[in-house]
Amino acid sequence: MHAAAITFFLPETTDWPAVRAAAPDRAEEIYKEMPGLVTKAFVLNEEQSEYGGLYLWETRAHLDAFLASDTFRDVVAKFGQPRIRTYEVAALLDHNTVSVPD
Repeated sequence: MHAAAITFFLPETTDWPAVRAAAPDRAEEIYKEMPGLVTKAFVLNEEQSEYGGLYLWETRAHLDAFLASDTFRDVVAKFGQPRIRTYEVAALLDHNTVSVPD
């Protein structure tokens, strides 16, 4: 498994309630059936003007495919160039269950 933290820095004039309201629709319409995506948390920090996602992918290949996808290019076109951090997942705790990825 691989994880990614992708953060965009939005303008001070950002309508944060609208950003919050759009997240469930974006999850349903864009990310719900994305190949290899295990989970995505839509995150924001108004004080830092940050908006982004914490992603968990089945494989590095799935993560790389997302970063090369039209979906990701569209998000970059909308919000600007993000800060991207990627990680290998050594262990996962999910609802009190610990697992070690293959």
